[in-house]
Amino acid sequence: MIKKLLIITLSLILTSCTLNKIDQVHGVSNLKNKTQLIKINETNKNDITRILGPVHIKDEEEKRWSYFEVRKTKTKLGKTKVYVNDYIEIYFDNYGIAKKVELYDLESMQQITFSKENTKTLGVKDTFSKNLLSSTRKRLENARKKFD
Repeated sequence: MIKKLLIITLSLILTSCTLNKIDQVHGVSNLKNKTQLIKINETNKNDITRILGPVHIKDEEEKRWSYFEVRKTKTKLGKTKVYVNDYIEIYFDNYGIAKKVELYDLESMQQITFSKENTKTLGVKDTFSKNLLSSTRKRLENARKKFD
């Protein structure tokens, strides 16, 4: 009986293993290649939507559209590793024609320096009394849901 249980357990473990690379893709696939289809001073917003799909981030004030591609995989130890992290910004003129295209890849993003300063919040600080009251409110809401 123990041998059968051991065989079943080992077969389940071994069949769940895979030799193929498992990817998680977020955003537009093959963003670098599709970016090469965009021609400065020729491609308009409709063409870019046809090439890259719906806009991920749209900034109307700066007339800028942003797209991204992130590819992750699991390492042998089960940790997640990002191996593709591409980000593109497309700037438009008043007529919707692409004026500038900026592509940031994993290497160029590592060269960007970020500020070490902390931002001061204008909202309510997390105090003991605020945490206590919000915890009590959540418990009351959960108790009310049980009776409804």
